[in-house]
Amino acid sequence: MIKFFSLLSKKSKINVRDASAIYRSALDEVIYEGFIEIKDFINQNNNLENNPNLQSSDVKWFRLIIYLGNLHQLKSNFEEEEVLVFRNAILDQMFGDLDESKKLLSIESFLDYEKYFDELLREYNSEIDAMAYAVFEKYNINDFQGALFKRKNKPNPIFLNELKNLLKHFLWNWKDYLSKNKIKF
Repeated sequence: MIKFFSLLSKKSKINVRDASAIYRSALDEVIYEGFIEIKDFINQNNNLENNPNLQSSDVKWFRLIIYLGNLHQLKSNFEEEEVLVFRNAILDQMFGDLDESKKLLSIESFLDYEKYFDELLREYNSEIDAMAYAVFEKYNINDFQGALFKRKNKPNPIFLNELKNLLKHFLWNWKDYLSKNKIKF
């Protein structure tokens, strides 16, 4: 009978290491290709007084922000122990190409930035909001706003909502992924 039920399950079984490699690869592809749109959206935004002149090389901070938003989502889709295992596997994938000293520095920097992101999450209560405010702050967008919003040090709400709508496309679709795959921990 058990064999019969396993035949009905069409989910592919995948180990954590392979799942984290797929996750990193797919997320990096979306980040690097999508940053072009984010950069153009910010640089050409009518709600800003001046052009922030973001460059393609500015993607490194954006990558961290997107990963942090996505890593936070793990808590909604996995048990606490699974989150720790999967998160560590993802970090190994993110920084695995670096030599040991650069890897340690990169992970330390990532963990510091994670503390900052956690503060944003406590203040704004959603990954998308925290990601949008992180982009606003990390790229000093306030410096390019009109006088009113610059004085308030708050993003123009129209700009912020448009940015949040764009950032939604950078969140991993766990519902779809887990409907097709079962991760073995």
